[in-house]
Amino acid sequence: MAKEIFSIEGIEILSKKLDNLEKEMEKRIDKVLIKLALKVIADAKRLAPLDSGDLEAALVVSDVKKELKRRYIDFGTSPEVDHYATVQHEGFRKTKDGKVIYMSPGNKTESKPHYKGYEPGKKYLENAITLNERLIITELRKALAF
Repeated sequence: MAKEIFSIEGIEILSKKLDNLEKEMEKRIDKVLIKLALKVIADAKRLAPLDSGDLEAALVVSDVKKELKRRYIDFGTSPEVDHYATVQHEGFRKTKDGKVIYMSPGNKTESKPHYKGYEPGKKYLENAITLNERLIITELRKALAF
């Protein structure tokens, strides 16, 4: 008689262990995504143009979202300031007649110190992401390692 390699009980135990491993990995990934998004937003606040401080205050991080097997986190500005935030990020706006008006930093923005080689003002969120690219890759690799 052939020797049993796997038993039903053994397969059930293995299945539970794999389920637990998957849950732990999801928790690690969620924790890392939140930590990284908060770091990017903290840097974006240091780089954001300054007038009344509303833009800095409107930089937020959402909860981790799950879509099938995909996980992601939204971060940026809250919806009520999206138009203003986009104009400030890009450094220009279009008038109703299509004319492009370029923005220049005001006195408060110019008084903010450079941060890690970047000047506060336009592209504040893009520059914050660029500042953290290596950290993001490193931390996600660690979170995915067994």
